[in-house]
Amino acid sequence: MDKKPKNTDKKIPTKSPSKSKNKLIVIGIIAAIIAGGVYFLHKSDNTVDSAYAAIDGIPCETQEYSTYHIHAHLDVFVDGQHVTVPQYVGIMDSKCLYWLHTHDTTGIMHIESPLQQNFTLNQFIDVWRTTSTGAPPSGEPIIFINGQEVSTKLSDTDLGPHDEVTIVYGQTPPNIPSFYQFPEGL
Repeated sequence: MDKKPKNTDKKIPTKSPSKSKNKLIVIGIIAAIIAGGVYFLHKSDNTVDSAYAAIDGIPCETQEYSTYHIHAHLDVFVDGQHVTVPQYVGIMDSKCLYWLHTHDTTGIMHIESPLQQNFTLNQFIDVWRTTSTGAPPSGEPIIFINGQEVSTKLSDTDLGPHDEVTIVYGQTPPNIPSFYQFPEGL
Protein backbone atom coordinates (compact mmCIF):
# COMPACT_ATOMS: atom_id res chain seq x y z
CA MET A 1 0.00 0.00 0.00
CA ASP A 2 1.58 2.99 -1.27
CA LYS A 3 0.41 6.16 0.48
CA LYS A 4 0.44 9.28 -1.46
CA PRO A 5 1.85 12.27 0.34
CA LYS A 6 -0.65 14.96 1.10
CA ASN A 7 -0.76 17.84 -1.23
CA THR A 8 1.10 20.66 0.44
CA ASP A 9 0.60 23.05 -2.41
CA LYS A 10 -2.80 24.17 -1.14
CA LYS A 11 -2.88 27.67 0.20
CA ILE A 12 -4.36 28.18 3.63
CA PRO A 13 -6.73 31.14 3.57
CA THR A 14 -5.55 34.01 5.75
CA LYS A 15 -6.86 37.48 6.38
CA SER A 16 -5.04 40.01 4.42
CA PRO A 17 -3.32 42.72 6.44
CA SER A 18 -5.31 45.41 4.64
CA LYS A 19 -8.65 43.85 5.65
CA SER A 20 -7.63 43.75 9.33
CA LYS A 21 -6.41 47.32 9.14
CA ASN A 22 -9.68 48.41 7.51
CA LYS A 23 -11.73 46.75 10.26
CA LEU A 24 -9.73 48.61 12.91
CA ILE A 25 -10.29 51.89 11.11
CA VAL A 26 -14.04 51.23 10.86
CA ILE A 27 -14.21 50.31 14.56
CA GLY A 28 -12.30 53.51 15.42
CA ILE A 29 -14.67 55.64 13.35
CA ILE A 30 -17.73 54.04 14.95
CA ALA A 31 -16.26 54.58 18.44
CA ALA A 32 -15.55 58.25 17.63
CA ILE A 33 -19.12 58.75 16.36
CA ILE A 34 -20.58 57.14 19.49
CA ALA A 35 -18.31 59.20 21.80
CA GLY A 36 -19.24 62.39 19.93
CA GLY A 37 -22.93 61.58 20.21
CA VAL A 38 -22.68 60.87 23.94
CA TYR A 39 -20.79 64.14 24.48
CA PHE A 40 -23.33 66.11 22.43
CA LEU A 41 -26.28 64.59 24.31
CA HIS A 42 -24.64 65.29 27.67
CA LYS A 43 -23.95 68.92 26.76
CA SER A 44 -27.40 69.48 25.29
CA ASP A 45 -29.09 67.92 28.32
CA ASN A 46 -27.13 69.78 31.00
CA THR A 47 -25.63 73.02 29.76
CA VAL A 48 -27.10 76.06 28.08
CA ASP A 49 -23.98 76.74 26.02
CA SER A 50 -24.21 80.17 24.48
CA ALA A 51 -27.06 81.85 26.35
CA TYR A 52 -25.34 82.07 29.75
CA ALA A 53 -21.58 82.08 30.07
CA ALA A 54 -19.74 80.36 32.88
CA ILE A 55 -18.94 82.61 35.84
CA ASP A 56 -15.64 81.95 37.61
CA GLY A 57 -15.61 78.49 36.02
CA ILE A 58 -19.17 77.70 37.13
CA PRO A 59 -21.50 76.79 34.25
CA CYS A 60 -25.23 77.37 34.04
CA GLU A 61 -26.79 73.92 33.75
CA THR A 62 -30.28 72.52 33.46
CA GLN A 63 -30.12 70.28 36.51
CA GLU A 64 -29.16 70.40 40.16
CA TYR A 65 -26.52 67.98 41.40
CA SER A 66 -26.20 65.93 44.56
CA THR A 67 -22.56 64.83 44.24
CA TYR A 68 -21.52 67.86 46.28
CA HIS A 69 -24.55 69.47 47.92
CA ILE A 70 -24.14 71.84 50.84
CA HIS A 71 -25.74 75.02 52.12
CA ALA A 72 -24.32 78.10 53.82
CA HIS A 73 -26.09 81.26 54.99
CA LEU A 74 -25.10 84.79 54.00
CA ASP A 75 -25.82 88.06 55.81
CA VAL A 76 -24.71 91.27 54.13
CA PHE A 77 -24.37 94.66 55.85
CA VAL A 78 -23.63 97.92 54.04
CA ASP A 79 -22.99 100.91 56.33
CA GLY A 80 -24.67 99.11 59.21
CA GLN A 81 -27.84 98.26 57.22
CA HIS A 82 -28.83 94.67 56.45
CA VAL A 83 -29.07 93.92 52.70
CA THR A 84 -31.39 91.12 51.59
CA VAL A 85 -29.85 88.46 49.38
CA PRO A 86 -32.29 88.21 46.46
CA GLN A 87 -34.35 85.23 45.40
CA TYR A 88 -33.08 83.35 42.32
CA VAL A 89 -29.47 84.51 42.36
CA GLY A 90 -27.84 82.21 39.80
CA ILE A 91 -31.12 80.91 38.36
CA MET A 92 -31.69 82.11 34.81
CA ASP A 93 -35.25 82.41 33.46
CA SER A 94 -36.02 78.87 34.68
CA LYS A 95 -33.70 77.68 31.87
CA CYS A 96 -30.58 76.90 33.87
CA LEU A 97 -28.90 77.44 37.19
CA TYR A 98 -25.36 77.97 38.37
CA TRP A 99 -23.83 75.61 40.93
CA LEU A 100 -24.06 78.49 43.45
CA HIS A 101 -27.57 79.92 43.70
CA THR A 102 -30.49 80.94 45.93
CA HIS A 103 -34.12 79.87 45.81
CA ASP A 104 -35.56 82.53 48.13
CA THR A 105 -34.65 85.65 50.15
CA THR A 106 -33.53 83.83 53.31
CA GLY A 107 -29.84 84.21 52.48
CA ILE A 108 -29.32 80.46 52.12
CA MET A 109 -26.71 79.78 49.45
CA HIS A 110 -27.20 76.47 47.69
CA ILE A 111 -23.94 74.89 46.53
CA GLU A 112 -24.77 71.96 44.26
CA SER A 113 -22.05 70.63 42.01
CA PRO A 114 -21.20 67.48 40.06
CA LEU A 115 -17.69 67.77 41.56
CA GLN A 116 -16.60 67.89 45.18
CA GLN A 117 -14.48 71.00 45.34
CA ASN A 118 -14.09 74.17 47.37
CA PHE A 119 -16.25 77.11 46.41
CA THR A 120 -15.49 80.62 47.59
CA LEU A 121 -17.50 83.56 48.78
CA ASN A 122 -16.13 85.54 45.83
CA GLN A 123 -17.62 83.01 43.39
CA PHE A 124 -21.05 83.46 44.97
CA ILE A 125 -20.74 87.27 44.92
CA ASP A 126 -19.69 87.15 41.24
CA VAL A 127 -22.71 84.95 40.38
CA TRP A 128 -24.91 87.42 42.30
CA ARG A 129 -23.46 90.45 40.49
CA THR A 130 -23.88 88.78 37.10
CA THR A 131 -27.33 87.24 37.49
CA SER A 132 -29.31 89.48 39.84
CA THR A 133 -29.63 92.95 41.34
CA GLY A 134 -28.73 94.54 44.66
CA ALA A 135 -25.26 92.99 44.93
CA PRO A 136 -22.94 94.48 47.54
CA PRO A 137 -20.45 97.15 46.50
CA SER A 138 -17.10 96.20 45.04
CA GLY A 139 -14.08 96.02 47.28
CA GLU A 140 -13.05 93.80 50.15
CA PRO A 141 -15.47 93.65 53.07
CA ILE A 142 -14.82 92.55 56.63
CA ILE A 143 -15.73 88.85 56.69
CA PHE A 144 -17.11 86.87 59.61
CA ILE A 145 -17.57 83.10 59.66
CA ASN A 146 -19.85 81.80 62.41
CA GLY A 147 -19.53 85.14 64.22
CA GLN A 148 -15.72 85.23 64.17
CA GLU A 149 -13.84 87.75 62.05
CA VAL A 150 -11.46 86.12 59.58
CA SER A 151 -8.53 87.68 57.78
CA THR A 152 -9.22 86.11 54.39
CA LYS A 153 -10.33 87.93 51.26
CA LEU A 154 -13.51 87.06 49.36
CA SER A 155 -11.51 84.93 46.91
CA ASP A 156 -9.87 82.97 49.76
CA THR A 157 -12.95 82.38 51.92
CA ASP A 158 -14.27 78.87 51.35
CA LEU A 159 -17.96 78.16 51.87
CA GLY A 160 -18.47 75.28 54.29
CA PRO A 161 -21.56 73.28 55.18
CA HIS A 162 -23.93 75.28 57.41
CA ASP A 163 -21.52 78.19 57.79
CA GLU A 164 -23.04 81.48 58.88
CA VAL A 165 -21.18 83.95 56.66
CA THR A 166 -21.42 87.69 57.26
CA ILE A 167 -19.84 90.36 55.10
CA VAL A 168 -19.66 93.98 56.19
CA TYR A 169 -19.01 96.99 53.96
CA GLY A 170 -18.46 100.23 55.86
CA GLN A 171 -19.82 100.58 59.39
CA THR A 172 -19.95 97.33 61.36
CA PRO A 173 -23.34 96.60 62.97
CA PRO A 174 -23.41 96.10 66.76
CA ASN A 175 -24.38 92.40 66.47
CA ILE A 176 -22.78 90.01 64.02
CA PRO A 177 -24.79 86.83 63.40
CA SER A 178 -22.95 83.71 64.58
CA PHE A 179 -25.51 80.99 63.83
CA TYR A 180 -28.31 80.31 61.38
CA GLN A 181 -31.00 77.72 62.01
CA PHE A 182 -31.30 75.90 58.69
CA PRO A 183 -34.65 74.26 57.93
CA GLU A 184 -34.77 70.54 58.55
CA GLY A 185 -33.35 68.63 55.60
CA LEU A 186 -30.89 71.32 54.56
